Amino acid sequence: CLDRGIEPLLEHRATALTTSADGRVTGVVVETPAGPRSFTARRGVVLASGGFEWAPDKVNAFLRGPMNAPASNPSNTGDGLVMAMTAGAQLANMSGAWWVPVSRIPGETAFGEPRVRLILAERTRPRSMMINATGRRFCNEAGNYNAMGGAFHAFDPTSFSYPNRECWLIIDHEYQQKYDVLNVPAGSEPPPWMISASSIADLAVAIDVPADALWETIARFNEYAATAEDPEFGRGTSVFDHFNGDRTLPGALSTLGPVETAPFHAIKIEIGSLGTNGGPRTNGDAQVLGHDGNPIPGLYAAGNVMSSPTAMIYGGAGGTLGPAITFGYLAGLSAGSFPAV
Repeated sequence: CLDRGIEPLLEHRATALTTSADGRVTGVVVETPAGPRSFTARRGVVLASGGFEWAPDKVNAFLRGPMNAPASNPSNTGDGLVMAMTAGAQLANMSGAWWVPVSRIPGETAFGEPRVRLILAERTRPRSMMINATGRRFCNEAGNYNAMGGAFHAFDPTSFSYPNRECWLIIDHEYQQKYDVLNVPAGSEPPPWMISASSIADLAVAIDVPADALWETIARFNEYAATAEDPEFGRGTSVFDHFNGDRTLPGALSTLGPVETAPFHAIKIEIGSLGTNGGPRTNGDAQVLGHDGNPIPGLYAAGNVMSSPTAMIYGGAGGTLGPAITFGYLAGLSAGSFPAV
């Protein structure tokens, strides 16, 4: 942009699209420190403003389950989604997001909002397990983070609740001595936010889960660790399960190890999001489609603001970048060939 003499304007928040009488998108209205300002687009407007994961009203309205710990930039509040909806865009994949388990460290902030930390290696290494509010395991803890959203969103119609929403990562003393945990170096004194207890029974009381259920869960898990097999959830059976584990250990032992040495520790886990992946539908030229299935003239989209071309499928870390770059390129080609105003 700079090489072409294009100046990025900071502190300019787009809030509305302008349109002509025939429905063509002709520009944007933005909020600036000096007040509202309008820009005219000769060929079109490209929405590339990210998702809506920081807008609680939209999260509650659209996402398939709870998500109150976004891990992205707090400016992702759905401005582009609102503009597209106002222009009559057809929406798709609105219940989806790029899910990830996270944890909060009290007092940590980023960009003026509470910061969350991704829980990746912490839940994959041996001598760790995750339990819900009933004291039971509910997933393959070493699974890929996006797929774990399904485990957290399991719905119980009898209690009309999400039983896995309240979740804890349980580790033992040997784990805490050997591995870093979030920002806590291995072997250091556990911080106050890491709940510690000298016995499983005391830990159950501290995190308010049934002690007998927690004891049974840990005993069963330790039996699985002894045989390096997890018949309940298959932890350790895939190459991916080993990737974030302790790769100095062979095979499934890189992720399966007993939780047996006191003191025991618990860390609160929530289901967060790296971004939403629903929004206005586009065609192969990155043109936003209206309710009638035809392109809205002069309106394009790329990135997490649009309905993801891979829907709920996540190819891995950075899996949103390729589609965003591709659709940004397609939007440029398409807008560049559109007749100028």
